[in-house]
Amino acid sequence: MMRKLYSLLLLIFISASALYAQDIAARIPGLERNSEYMSLLRREQALTQRADSISNVVAGIRTAIRINGTEQMTTSQRDSIVQILSAVEDSMLQVRSDKLELVDKINAIEQDYVLSGLGDIQGAVSSDASNSIFNNGYFRQSLLDEDYAALMRVHALEQELREKATDYAENYSRVKALYDKYLVATTEDEAGVIYDELSGLIAAGEELEDDIATNWGDIYDQKSYVYSYFLEKENRQDVLEITEKMVRDLQLKKSEEIEQCMSEAMMDYCLQKSVVLNYEIYVAKLLNLPQSIDSLLNESKVHRKLDYHLPIIDVEQRSFVEYEAIRFNAKSPYNSANPIPECVVYDYGIIYRILLGSYKYKQNISIFKNLSPLYVEHKNNQYNYYAGGFRTKAEATAAVGVLKKKGFKNPQIVEWCDGAMVNLSALGEQGELQYRINISGADLSAKTNSIIRALSDDLQISKVGEQSYIVGPFDSKAVATKSADAISESDNMLEVEVVAIDVE
Repeated sequence: MMRKLYSLLLLIFISASALYAQDIAARIPGLERNSEYMSLLRREQALTQRADSISNVVAGIRTAIRINGTEQMTTSQRDSIVQILSAVEDSMLQVRSDKLELVDKINAIEQDYVLSGLGDIQGAVSSDASNSIFNNGYFRQSLLDEDYAALMRVHALEQELREKATDYAENYSRVKALYDKYLVATTEDEAGVIYDELSGLIAAGEELEDDIATNWGDIYDQKSYVYSYFLEKENRQDVLEITEKMVRDLQLKKSEEIEQCMSEAMMDYCLQKSVVLNYEIYVAKLLNLPQSIDSLLNESKVHRKLDYHLPIIDVEQRSFVEYEAIRFNAKSPYNSANPIPECVVYDYGIIYRILLGSYKYKQNISIFKNLSPLYVEHKNNQYNYYAGGFRTKAEATAAVGVLKKKGFKNPQIVEWCDGAMVNLSALGEQGELQYRINISGADLSAKTNSIIRALSDDLQISKVGEQSYIVGPFDSKAVATKSADAISESDNMLEVEVVAIDVE
């Protein structure tokens, strides 16, 4: 496990040396002749590739920990994992800082080039000495009253939305730091406390994300419409072509990166806000408002510090279930000094045990024929004795066959799913059924696919039609229902149904 994590960390440095800049085009026509600008673009591309590589390594480390667990590690090894994650995150922060510095230089060259060729609208400022485009008399008179009122309404909302976007980014950082602690928690109680805190942070982030998604679309649409209207009225086709290219580039960037980002709402805000600021800078230049231009350029620089490249963090509740196959010993490990332990009921996770019998009184250890592991549960004035702990119903079924050969008369398969128990053998034919999940209504997102893969290595995902899938098989209805709930929560566009499999 540790060797695998160190190998993943090594990939960061290997990939860094293997990066190369592909052919790249100037984002602003005419700047391809600027050697400094083109060099900066190539360096930015190389840093983007390295950031992607580091992000993949971080995801790989977290996945390896989630799959393999840390229960068998020493305290020193768990501390090493935390240090590894911290070192990788520091590397990512340094790359982001270097890239932000490059982007600021690139943006400055682009803005200087565009603004130098725009010119001014003669006489636009003479009617108003204001240095704000929103209070400029010429700009105000160029718009319809209802359009101007709508513009001022969304402009007032924008400050509140900017604060929410910052809050979301900060909340995401807290989630990421806490998740790394959650991954190396050693007990179910410790993990449970962290998970509850994580759940609260995630809920807060989702609320902020909903607010951003709901309000930003209105702001972006209204501002884009008003500025385009003003530019068309001024017959500034040159500026419209620049802004239309910005929008096309934005759409392309979103399509390329959306599957790797935690929040589409944050991605929309960060990308579209840059377009809006450029609109406002160009309008301010046409109105000959130098102080407004300076203010908007500074705002643009601050906005670029807000990162939408937030890798997806799938916070799955960890299972601390301990599985153990049955075995027959030369001598029973249980005695008066080492009695049969109480049956552990896990609050989260799935485990199958074999119910050997239910009795009014405690039983003599000798009746269990030196079998281990054994567990006892005192419930409803009865003593229930169980053997083993199995990951799947198939393993439990095989164990039942062994027990019957050893003379146990009626061993029964009992399933616990998140603390709820069902005696599958007592259900008869119904307990023998397998189940599948039917999914329809939308294509499976990367997040949904990730959740399905994490459910079990034995599951199959089959596409049976347009936006129609089957996932299974599942050993019991409880397990299938638990899995279906997780799939539904990943995408509210999905229609999810649990059905029994017709074995005939």
